[in-house]
Amino acid sequence: MPKRWNEIDWDDPRPGPSEVAAAQNGIAWAAVPVTAPALDRYLEHVTAAYANGGYLLGRWRAVDYPDAAAWFVARNRAEEFGLLRVFFDSEVVREGLGELRIPDPLDPDVGGFQQDWTGLLCLDGILAHLIVSGGAYGRYRGPASDAKALAGAAVEALTQNRYEDFRVHASLMPWTPWFEGATWDRTYVLTDTANAEITVLCVTDTN
Repeated sequence: MPKRWNEIDWDDPRPGPSEVAAAQNGIAWAAVPVTAPALDRYLEHVTAAYANGGYLLGRWRAVDYPDAAAWFVARNRAEEFGLLRVFFDSEVVREGLGELRIPDPLDPDVGGFQQDWTGLLCLDGILAHLIVSGGAYGRYRGPASDAKALAGAAVEALTQNRYEDFRVHASLMPWTPWFEGATWDRTYVLTDTANAEITVLCVTDTN
C-alpha cells in the first residue's frame, strides 16, 4: 500500500533523482465528482459575477503513486517534486479540463503558482472576495457577510473543514488560452493530503 500524503516517516531517506523521475511518471489520476448544494449555490454567484467569462472546476485523486511522491507532499515540499506540473501534464487531467486548453509542452513553472501559507483558514475570505469584487460587469449585490457565509459553506463542502489536511496554491496569471488575459484571471488549487486529491477552480472574465 502506498504511503499516505499526510503521514511522515522521519527515518525515510530523501528519494534520489532517479526515484523522483520515476515517481513523476508513475502517478495514476482518476476524476472524482465534486458537487454539493452549498457549492452549487456559491458557483451560481460566480457565474453571475463573471458573466463574460466563467469558471472551471474539477477534482482528481491519485489512485496509484510511488512512495517517492508521498515523501515530498507529506513534508510540504510538493514544489520540489513538481507536483502541479505533473498533475496538469496528466492526460486524464488534460482531458477533464479540456476547455482550459493546457499548453503542451507545459512550462516547468506552470502557472506561476504560489502557496498561500494561510491555507484553508482564509479560503472562505478569498472566495467571498471573488464574488464581492466580481468581474467586468457583475458582482455580488448582497451584504458582504452573506457572501462570506456562501463562501464558507462552499469551502466546507469542498473540504469538510479539515484545515490541517489541505494546501492552497493560487495563480493570478492567464497561464492557458482559456483565460481572457485581463485582471480577473484566477486559479486556485487545493491539495488534500489525506485523500491524495487535487481540486482546481479557474475563473476568468473580460470587458
